[in-house]
Amino acid sequence: MSSGRDPGARKRQIVAAAVRAIAEVGVGNVTHRRIAALAEVPLGSTTYYFPTLEDLVEAALREATEMARAELESWADELTVSRDLPATFADLASRCLADRGQALLEYELYLAAARTPELRPVAQLWIDGLRGICARFAGLRRGYALAALIDGHLLQALVTGEPLDTDGLRAGVQGLTA
Repeated sequence: MSSGRDPGARKRQIVAAAVRAIAEVGVGNVTHRRIAALAEVPLGSTTYYFPTLEDLVEAALREATEMARAELESWADELTVSRDLPATFADLASRCLADRGQALLEYELYLAAARTPELRPVAQLWIDGLRGICARFAGLRRGYALAALIDGHLLQALVTGEPLDTDGLRAGVQGLTA
């Protein structure tokens, strides 16, 4: 996984490793050392590109948010052609949970932003993205409620370890998009 002499590639490699580390152990437990090991780079490389751990965590969370935003846009594409919005929303949410590490990372972002005001704009990107997509199909007020419904179902499935309540989610989506 060597990036040779390409500083941009090495920096991206470190950020990708930080994203993985946050997904694995949470924001509060990441260290430069853990990230360097995952990135397979010398410890000095992480501190060269990111002098503080907060800088590195913020870069990782921005990367994760951009990945989430891209995912949400693919959701919008599928929902636009859907003939059954409740089933499509439930399927998309199920697929989101299939990558548990990524789903955990997104909720780590929420929690980190609740504790660290500097990260709130990063978390807001996800919130606004989900609300915006939901508003396309349910109107503004109901769209915000739909986003909260989806977030709630995803979070509950992550916390309990139980499968997503797709029937409950479909019923909620039906009620908010009808």
